[in-house]
Amino acid sequence: MADEHPYSVADREGEGWLRNGSNSTYTTYPRTDIGDELTYEQLDTARGPLRPVGLMDRADSAALTDALSAAGKKATATLLVALNRTARTLIDDGASVAVFTAGRPGSWEASLLRGEILWLGEDIANNRVDGPALDIVRAVLLKMVTGPVQPELAEGLAFLLGQVAERAGSWDAITDRWLANNEPLQRWTAAYRLMNQPYGAAES
Repeated sequence: MADEHPYSVADREGEGWLRNGSNSTYTTYPRTDIGDELTYEQLDTARGPLRPVGLMDRADSAALTDALSAAGKKATATLLVALNRTARTLIDDGASVAVFTAGRPGSWEASLLRGEILWLGEDIANNRVDGPALDIVRAVLLKMVTGPVQPELAEGLAFLLGQVAERAGSWDAITDRWLANNEPLQRWTAAYRLMNQPYGAAES
C-alpha cells in the first residue's frame, strides 16, 4: 500500500522525491522535468534503487558537532571545505550532488545549498581549515550521502552549525573574518543565529 512507502526518498542519482502528489504519488515539485506524479513502483523502476530520507543518525550528528566545536574559529570554513570536497568526490565518481538536498528538493534551503553553499569551500586556504576536524567531517558526510538512509542536509547542517555556535558562545567564535559577512552563508544560517550575538541572546 502507498502509506507503507516512505514520504521522502532519494533516487539513484540523488534526486529527492516527496509523496505529496495526488493519490500518494511522488513528485519533485516544483521541478517536473525528471518525472511527476509517479507511484512508488513506477519511480523505483525508472530511477531506483530508492533510499528513504530520514533523520540524521545521532552518532553522526554528535561526531560532526564535536569535530566542528574542536575547530574553533575554523569550524565554518572547515564545514564548507568538507562539503565542497565531498561534492567533488561524488562528481568524480559520476554521481550527482543532488543527494545533499534530497530531503527538501523544492525548498529555498535546498536551492541555496546546491547552488552556492557547496561551492564556497572551493577557494578556502588550508590554513583556515582544521585538518583533524576536516577528516572527520568529510568521512561522516560521505557516509551520509551514500548510506542506506539519506539524511536531510540542506536545513539539518545549518541547524547543526547553529548548535556549534551556541556551544562556542557566538557566531563569531566559529567563523573567520573572511566568512563573517558572507551573504549566502548568512542566508543559509539566518534561521539559527542572531548576527554578532551569542545564541539565545535577546535582540537589542
